[in-house]
Parts: sequence; C-alpha cells; structure tokens
Amino acid sequence: MITHIRVQNFKSWEDSGYIKFGPLTGFFGTNSSGKSSLLQMLLLLKQTTEYKDTEDVIFFGDETSYVNLGNFREVIHAHRMIAPLVFELQCQLTHPRSLIKISEDGSPWEQKVEKFAYESVIQVENRELIVGKLSYGASLNGVAEIVCSEGQASFRNTYGEESILKLENCYGIRSTGETEVEKFLRKYSSAFEELFTYVFYLGPTRSHPKRQYHWEGSHPADIGHWGDKMIDALLSARVDLKTIQCDEVNISIEEKISEWLREMELAYSFLLERIETRDGKDYDVRIQTKEYGSKIALADMGYGLSQFLPVLVLCYYAPEGSTLILEQPGIHLHPMVQSQLADLLIEVVNERKLQILVESHSEHFLTRLQRRIAEEKIAADQTALYFCRNDNGVSNIEQLKVDEFGNIENWPENFFGNEMGDLFAMTDAQSERQKRAEGE
Repeated sequence: MITHIRVQNFKSWEDSGYIKFGPLTGFFGTNSSGKSSLLQMLLLLKQTTEYKDTEDVIFFGDETSYVNLGNFREVIHAHRMIAPLVFELQCQLTHPRSLIKISEDGSPWEQKVEKFAYESVIQVENRELIVGKLSYGASLNGVAEIVCSEGQASFRNTYGEESILKLENCYGIRSTGETEVEKFLRKYSSAFEELFTYVFYLGPTRSHPKRQYHWEGSHPADIGHWGDKMIDALLSARVDLKTIQCDEVNISIEEKISEWLREMELAYSFLLERIETRDGKDYDVRIQTKEYGSKIALADMGYGLSQFLPVLVLCYYAPEGSTLILEQPGIHLHPMVQSQLADLLIEVVNERKLQILVESHSEHFLTRLQRRIAEEKIAADQTALYFCRNDNGVSNIEQLKVDEFGNIENWPENFFGNEMGDLFAMTDAQSERQKRAEGE
C-alpha cells in the first residue's frame, strides 16, 4: 500500500508537498488542475519497472504503455531543463522481504523490510539524463539506508573497502549482482518492482464492446489499462475457479458482477457464454435486463454499462491488497449509479483490502461517500480527499478536512460549480420575465 507521495518539477507541479494516501483516496478539481499528473507519476514508475528493453533511467512511454509523456523536456515543469525531476514515495509492502545487514562489528544480521521510503532525483548532465540521487530508507524524513549519487552507488564496508556500482535506472538495478553492495541494493529495487506489480490502472475511456470475443487460454495479470483484457480475465478466473467470499459463501466473479448490476438497477444478470464454433474458443457477452427478460448483446446495450463493467471486474479480479488507480470510473453513468459507485469502492476496500486511488468529477460520488462516513460504513481516517487547482500554470493541492460525521470543513469555492448561484440567477430571470409580461 502506498502511504505518501511527493513530486517536484513534474508537469504542472512545482512541488506537491507530501500527499498522504488512505485506503480510499480521491482527487477532485477542475480540468487541467494537475490531479491526473499525480497518478501519472505512479504509472511512470510502474512502466519503468516493467519495460526491460531500455537503457533509459526512466521510461517516458510509447503508444503501448500506461502513459506516453514524450521526453524529459515535455515533462519537466515550465520546460526548465536545468531543474531536477524529483519523485518521493513511501509504502507498506504487501509481502515483506528479508534484508541482510552488516553491523558495526562486521557480523551479519537479518532485518525484515516491511515498509520503505524512496526518493529519486533525475536530471540532465552533459546533455544526458542521469540519476542525480537515489535513496531508500525507513521513512521519507528518516535517515536513508542507501544513498546513491551522480548515477552510481558508492559503499564503504566496515573494513574500509569501497565498492562502486553504476545505477541502471531511477530506482536502482535490475540485475541480481554478485557483490554484497549489489545484493543489498537489489533487495530494495526488487521490493520496489514488486510493489508496482500490485498496482493496477484503468483509464478514463474503456474499450468498446465486441459482438464476439476469442479466448486463447491466456491468464492476464490485469484487465488491461483500457479494459481490453476484461473477458480474458473473467474466463481465466472461471478456469482457475477464482471466487469471491460473500456472506460466508464463495461465489464467482461473474455472479458478483450480476449482484452489483441488480443492486445498481442496471441489469438483472451478466452472462458470458460460449458460442458453438469449430475451435470452441469464441464467446459473447449477454445482459439480461429483467429476471424473465430476453438476453441482449452487450454491444446493443447503453454505452455507460459497457464502460462501467471493467471497473467492476477489476475490483474483484485484482489480488487482495492491491492498489487500483481509477480515472473517472463513473463516466457515462447515471447520477444514482455514480452514488452507488462509492458503495462498491467502500466494499472492496473493507472486504478485499484494496487501496483505491480515484480521480473523479462526480458530486454524487462524494456525497454518498460523506453519507457512508456518517453511517460508519467507512471511517474518515480511512479516506484521504483532495482538491486540486491550477493557478497561472502551477498546480496546488488542498486536503479536504472530513470529520467523523462526513462534513467537509473547508469546502472549496465553486467545488462543483456554482449551483446556488445558478438557482438564484434563474429565480431573478423568472421574476424579470414575469414583470415584463405584467407590463405588456
């Protein structure tokens, strides 16, 4: 679980300051306020850990990656090439790791790495991108256990022997290495990689539904960042007998999806059925709108349902303890369903121990979340809600102060527009028209 981040000189962020994450973290704000960029920082680090065929210290992306940010010049704040790009992150590991340390007397002892803080400074030097500094430690403000600078790590052991290690990327090294220095740093860099294997992303626009799906027996790690692997994931879960515990009974992911569709009054059931073909590898998706109604192809249903299904699938397909990054999960949904989206996310946070990072423009989603805090369905301290704004090209962030009754003490001006102002203006216009009509 990611507990804090900080970014400096990244796109519209000159300095975000330390941003605390909760199990359910929400980012709100106007368009181009910088909220997506905070999530892009994490995606940038994730794709760097996954992309092996590059010697770049950080992988800015291509057409197949989570984000495609171009190059350092396009990413660095105000295009100031002399400025350093700084990422900081603190996390609690899903699977703690053993780390062999050397004490002052030279004897080895084992330490469990259950959480760590990471800082990386990326800069241009002699027209080349280098890691100006890399550090791992117990906390963001604590003493670092490893500090690397000028693109390399230098360590001196208890006998005064010095080892030099060249960094491979912005988070350390990928190779296992032979020296004690390499093994020590690799423990942290591999823990960093593992952290991001449990980070999953679903973008704001999902794939269009197809009339038929062909499955070759793949078992994807996720559903794809546009939801394009959703059907592969469901069929994989069916073969692997992957289930969800519900009221002390194990049910399939497909049954759980149908439950939510009924709860949200979107449909009665979700059906993934094999089509009779020569190789038997083709399937179609049918939606039964009412209990005794006909089965309708997903491609013939409203667009909102096809865009929302990947959200449901990811919430139950991702391994327990994962971090989900969801951009506009309620897009194209009716306001009532946008409200119920909050209930879905609260359930998977509580029952599946997922961490949800969500970007949203939905007032209905936030209002339902406030209500559930008041009803004690989720504690206020399990949430972290932020409002982002952009002032003259520089993004700023403000944490919303939510009390135990769901009240927001520092509601930003025009958070979701000026609804009351519109109502007063409408009343004034009605009055003015009535006066004109009476004078004619």
